[in-house]
Amino acid sequence: MKKTLLLIAVLALGACREETTGGAVPPGFDNFAMTAAERADCMARGGTVGRGGMSPAEICIVPTKDGGKSCTRASDCDGHCLAQTKTCSKTEPTFGCFGTLTESGERADLCVD
Repeated sequence: MKKTLLLIAVLALGACREETTGGAVPPGFDNFAMTAAERADCMARGGTVGRGGMSPAEICIVPTKDGGKSCTRASDCDGHCLAQTKTCSKTEPTFGCFGTLTESGERADLCVD
């Protein structure tokens, strides 16, 4: 029984990895880091530096002015009008697959990597 618990603990610890979004640049990705000026500009706009999608490059993730506000079409939002919740996206860019509402209010599925 003790050997089984030890094996489970070792496997669980082996699955741990360092969080890289918004943290230190992972080894080998130095050339994808933002410059100090780019970081300062991002922070001045209220953004955070992180990674998103499939790119290893650091990006500026900025809160939208109307995040969480109700919407019925694309032009109601600075970012995306999210189809599932009918609210404006809280940050830009938005990554992953999600439904948006078009200008005519129809659902369009979008995947951003």
